[in-house]
Amino acid sequence: MKHQTTVQDLLFDVEQVPIEAVVGSNGSTRRISIPGKKALVNKLTGLVLGVVSRDYRVVTNQEAVNLARDVCGKAFPGLSSVEWEAKRAAAPRTLSYAFIDLMHKTHVLNYWDSEIKKDDPFTPFLRVTNSFNGARALRFDIGFMRKHCSNGVIFEEEVATIKASHSKEALAQLKIEITSRSLPQMWDEFSKFLTRVRSITMDTAQSTQALNTVLRLPEAKPEDKKARAEGLQALSLDFSTRLTGYQKELGPNAYAVFNTLTDIAARPPDNAYFQKDRDTIEKRSGRWLKELAHQSQTTGFNLNAWIPAWDAGGSGRQIPGMN
Repeated sequence: MKHQTTVQDLLFDVEQVPIEAVVGSNGSTRRISIPGKKALVNKLTGLVLGVVSRDYRVVTNQEAVNLARDVCGKAFPGLSSVEWEAKRAAAPRTLSYAFIDLMHKTHVLNYWDSEIKKDDPFTPFLRVTNSFNGARALRFDIGFMRKHCSNGVIFEEEVATIKASHSKEALAQLKIEITSRSLPQMWDEFSKFLTRVRSITMDTAQSTQALNTVLRLPEAKPEDKKARAEGLQALSLDFSTRLTGYQKELGPNAYAVFNTLTDIAARPPDNAYFQKDRDTIEKRSGRWLKELAHQSQTTGFNLNAWIPAWDAGGSGRQIPGMN
């Protein structure tokens, strides 16, 4: 359910209204209040965003962005909190939840690869997740983005994620619970992972299988109708073209696969058979990167066996045209 949106599109006010049931009997109707529930309504459009409990603490996206700046100030104490800008946003058409990325205006981290004598610029960012339907906790994830405002990855999901349920108590304690390692520490670990995965050679078949596994791509079937077969073929060609480009730039290695994944997250194909959101891809790509970097150092590591087994929910299937 992809939807093109901007940060400004998400900074709307929210109205909280009681819910009533309309009951009909003998040709007449009556309204009955539903206790313990309320509807959240987008004041700009009048559309219902979600139904939540009466004690649900509503946090507007503007409030979430303001909280995110406080988180940035604590997570990155060496950088001014006022220098963080809300630059990217994603949300479904219902606007029932949103992802908003805050990026620093000027701070860039250079990953230096001595082999090719070329700097690889990254910038840190913080993603705030907010919802109006109770399905997602308010949370803040720290990531790194290659080529400012381009390819990103949530890298510190487990270590530097701050979560809070939509309750007054959780939000009141939020500032106390914010903990994170320093940016230099996180960047040092991140750059070491990048160096390690660049040393892992992956041919095109292995790289394609890795893309299929991480992205959980649909499998082509002999009985596919023409539209589905052509849709999967177009998807295959798209990803193959991106992979080839990164292999030429970075070499046939795991780092090229990683960049292909984050490129797909940043610029998803307009294809009915690919409905993954950016947040999901970037988090899965980050986990894949870290686990590959770790497992590749273990004795007896077998890349061909590890790739399809990485995700218990996926099978490392290949789709046509990417062999």
